[in-house]
Amino acid sequence: MKKIICFIAILTIGSSLSFAQAEKSQTPVERRAAEVCAQFRQNPGDYERLFATEFLAKIPAAQLTAIFTQYFSQLGRCTTTKVSKAQSENAAEFEFRFEKGFRVQVNISVNAPAPNLIDSLWFGNPTSLASSLSDLTNELKTLPGETSILVARLSDESMIPLVAHNTDRELAIGSAFKLFVLTELAREVNANERKLSDVVTLDDSAYSLPSGTLQTWPRGSPVTLHTLAAFMISISDNSAADHLMKILGRERVESALAETKHAKPQMDMPFLSTLELFKLKGEPTHKAAEQYLSLDVNGRRKFLAEQIARVKREDAKPYPDGKPAYIDRIEWFASTSDLCRVMNWLRQKTEAGMPAAPLRDVLAINPGSGLNIPRERWSFIGFKGGSEPGVLNMTYLLRSTTGQWYAMSISWNDAQSPLEIGRVIAIVQRALQIIE
Repeated sequence: MKKIICFIAILTIGSSLSFAQAEKSQTPVERRAAEVCAQFRQNPGDYERLFATEFLAKIPAAQLTAIFTQYFSQLGRCTTTKVSKAQSENAAEFEFRFEKGFRVQVNISVNAPAPNLIDSLWFGNPTSLASSLSDLTNELKTLPGETSILVARLSDESMIPLVAHNTDRELAIGSAFKLFVLTELAREVNANERKLSDVVTLDDSAYSLPSGTLQTWPRGSPVTLHTLAAFMISISDNSAADHLMKILGRERVESALAETKHAKPQMDMPFLSTLELFKLKGEPTHKAAEQYLSLDVNGRRKFLAEQIARVKREDAKPYPDGKPAYIDRIEWFASTSDLCRVMNWLRQKTEAGMPAAPLRDVLAINPGSGLNIPRERWSFIGFKGGSEPGVLNMTYLLRSTTGQWYAMSISWNDAQSPLEIGRVIAIVQRALQIIE
């Protein structure tokens, strides 16, 4: 499964002045920023007039057009620009605002000699301008398919919802399932059944497909359980996850569902490894998925052991057309309530002094690519997400600088349309700014 990536982080601009302002009052970079703002439309172009030759050699016109039109389709027109940090007359950070209620951080610089053509341009992730969690939830509800959100204040084992929508709906969660693997590892470490420093060797039978990097490592390489956990969570390494599942045992990982009070654990039995899911959705005959679905739980366990195990790794080609496949039947399923409970369980079982305490830091290695984290508000940000065609989840464990703990989980499933992941990232970005 894939890790969450940022919406678009390639180019952008801004201007601190509105178009109505007199051109003579603008710096060179502000004038160019206003012109770039106008490029967010159906048919952008005339780039030679705006961009330096060396810039266009690296970012060709077709790529610029794709970026401008994608932003336009999702955010609408760029309506205003504002300087957020002036570096010189020829370089600045800007805030662009868009008609659909989003802002984007933008960095731009221009050549010093006239006509001051743009030589550097970067776009950040969109951020919603919503002023409340309820407004963010309403934005989420406008997305096609099924959505769910829960933001909760944590206290011991209780969760006090701050905003909730569809929180009991069990949706596909992609690689967020790895939180349940981490839970079982934490439980066994705290029970002194294992140590995070235990060394294991990479086993060919547990090598999976990307995302991740361990699938490229030599067979037999020695690694610790802590290393596997860190790879599994921080870069969503599928081979790390499958190794941990093999080491811990499928049934024990399934027990983590009950341990964390998953509302419908039967939906995740048998609990699939990533390679098993890839094989079911992408084996050459395209018959395995339907055969698997026709069986009961015990039959499915036998099918995985006797049939799916024989499919060669290199023959598994899931999502050949990039479209969703069986996301409502062959997946890992959890509600946002389930996932917030997992994060709360992990919070409680990784307190300082506990053997599993280092796993809390593992959760914080990657807070989510492309996000501008307001560190003045958050002293801890633990994250795991998941995505595949038609599936997106982002789940957080948060501690404010005042010491209050929160959990947040957002899911989106749509079997019919490609997901505009940036729209959820924008909601998450804004939520991190206004949760209290």
